[in-house]
Parts: sequence; structure tokens; C-alpha cells
Amino acid sequence: MNSPRLPLSNIRIADFGWMIAGPLATRVFANFGAEVIRIESGSRIDEIRVVGARPEGIESPNVAGVFNDINTSKLSVTLDLNTDEGLSLAKNVIEISDVVTNNFRGDRMGKWGLDYDNLKKIKPDIIALSMPMMGSDGPHQDYGGNGINIIAGAGISSITGYPDKAPVGTGSLYPDFSGNPNHASIALLAAIRYRNRTGKGQFIDLAQYESTVSLLGTSILEYTANGKLPDRPGNRSQNMAPHNVYRCKGMDRWCAIAVSTEEEWQNLKKGLGELEWMNQPKFATFNQRKANEEELDEGISNWTSDKDAYEVMNLLQSHGVPAGVVQDTEDLLKRDKSFTDTHVIDMPHPEIDSMKVHGETISMSGVTPKVDRAPLLGEHTEYILGDLLGVAESKIDDLYVSGVLK
Repeated sequence: MNSPRLPLSNIRIADFGWMIAGPLATRVFANFGAEVIRIESGSRIDEIRVVGARPEGIESPNVAGVFNDINTSKLSVTLDLNTDEGLSLAKNVIEISDVVTNNFRGDRMGKWGLDYDNLKKIKPDIIALSMPMMGSDGPHQDYGGNGINIIAGAGISSITGYPDKAPVGTGSLYPDFSGNPNHASIALLAAIRYRNRTGKGQFIDLAQYESTVSLLGTSILEYTANGKLPDRPGNRSQNMAPHNVYRCKGMDRWCAIAVSTEEEWQNLKKGLGELEWMNQPKFATFNQRKANEEELDEGISNWTSDKDAYEVMNLLQSHGVPAGVVQDTEDLLKRDKSFTDTHVIDMPHPEIDSMKVHGETISMSGVTPKVDRAPLLGEHTEYILGDLLGVAESKIDDLYVSGVLK
């Protein structure tokens, strides 16, 4: 089921990943032609198949929104890895694969005898990617967690929110959707290139905690150089003023405005119609605007509050001022046709009419990635066992009856 015209069509991945960060790392491989085989189990279904947004009233493990979005173009086989036959079949899949991935705790694969040392016995040049929360060794290797734990432990929460209130973290599971899967994908591509040059495999130990720390920006430098713990800044910036979101006309409508240079400040004054208060000495320089930021924000809010957010954005952009509407999901799907036409796919689905998923975010000249439907649970079991592993049809039937294929 590879797509021979796509750049990764010669790659096969045995994907033990579950939830978000691991499967999202292999999504881009599947969309660019790799054969990504999800090794799943019906006796312990991937939690992301059963939680989150889904069509109301449908309890199937095949219609969860996040699962379908992050597992496009993949295959699914169900194996009970706690049986000898199920584990043996998983090893057979590994034997014909280039890469093995997981994002369990650091000790999980070893309990199945699928740690890197044993994987090399199955296939000497195998590339293994492990994405445990705290890495595969060290004092915290047994720690588990999900996005909010990683956000907190890595310091993201400490700098997110308002200075006089508790940390708020991020609304989504930020590490799951941002740095961690992207870092993992880049590492896999590097390991594949290394194997192609040397014939040797690699073990990639990507601790999601450490990967997320790299997203802190200059916070670590601020502390190590100046001994200062960064404040939670809300929507403000140390280097810009104004820098905030400003209420506009309507229910919960806002526009973000960010001014970083004197030229942009002068342009903002023109965009707002040369309001008298903006020419006061207290706003003459960046330092003065920063010192009087409360009053500055209040003045801008008074101007934006009775105006449409898109009108504010378009007017200020036309004057050379960085401004953007705080868009909600409805805005993304209904207002910007160029975005929906290129990035949102209405995917047919056998259990519901259709499901909207993201397209592939990477554009390459001369290459059109495939973005196929995410697999139903165990949908490709017969293909993987029969066509790829050569297991007889009668044997597959026996494996279903004995519960190995669940």
C-alpha cells in the first residue's frame, strides 16, 4: 500500500505509538508515502480513539476527531502482545520494517522484549524511536504523564498566564502537537539518512520533557545570565508596546496588535486617526509607553471596542501595523476560503458521512502528498498478516478465534 511516487515510499514503520505525540510524528511519513503500520490492541484501545470530540451518540472507536486527524494514511493491525503468538507476529512486522516507534514509558517496550538491544536481534539495521516522558534511562525514567504534566514540568506553565494569577498552561496539549512530534520526525529522517549511508541503525531516545524545555525561548538564558525568573507576562512583551489583544464589537471578539518599532508606532497613530492622547509625552518613546502600558492599552481598547475586529485588522495592516483577529474555529473554517481549500479535507468515512481533518502542512514543489482516511481499528489485519507476512488465511481465522487478533 505504499505510494511509489512519493519521497518516503520505500520506508515502512512499525508504529506502537498511541495518544498524540508518537502517532503525530509518523503522520507526515504516512502522508509522504511511507507504509505506517499501527500495531494496536482491541483489549486496550488507544485512548485517543475514545476521548475528545466525536459525532454525538456514536461510541465507535473509529470516529474520534483527534485520532482521525493525526493518523491519516496509516494502516492498523490488532495484536494481543500479551500472548506469545501476538508478540511473535509483532516481531515479524518489525523484521520487514525500517523503523519502530513508540511513546510509552521508558520501560514498556523492554517488558515485551522489544527494547533496542532485542530489536537489533530481529533486524540489525533497525531504527528505533522511543518518546517516553522523561527518557529511557535516568532517575525519572519510570515517570508517566501527558501533555499538561509535560507543560508543567518543562516550565511552560510558569511563564503562561497573568503575573497576579495562577499558571494557566496552554489550552491544548501543546507539546503533543508542536515540538515533540516535529523533533521526532526530524530525528527519524536523520537516522534514515545515516542508515542509508552506513548501513547502521540508530536508537533515538527523545524525552518529551527535554524536547519541551527547548520551547522556553530565552527563559533559561534570563535565569542563568541574570538570575531572574521570568514573570508570567499575560499578553504583553518586554520588547513591544503596545502588545496585547483588544476587545472589539460583538461577543468575545478581539484583535491582537503588536508594535515593535518607532515606525510602527507612528503608523499606529495614523491608523487610529491621530488621536490627541497618543501624542502625550508619556507615550513619546518605547520606554515611556512601557511605563504607562495600562493607560496605553485602555486608550487603544476604547478605540477598538465599537469596531469590527476584521475592520480593525485590515485598517491597521494597511498602515503597516502588525494586527490579527483572534480567530475561533468557526472563523478558520468559514471565513478564510483559501485556508479551508488548501488545508481542510472533508474525508469520507465508512461509519459517518464524513470527517474534516487537516491536510498536510508541508508543501513541496512537484510533490502532492496523499492524505487518506485514518484506519478503522484492525482494518488492515488480513493485508498485513496475509500479504506482507504470508500467514495462511486459515491460520488468520484461527488467530481471530483464539483472541490473538484483538
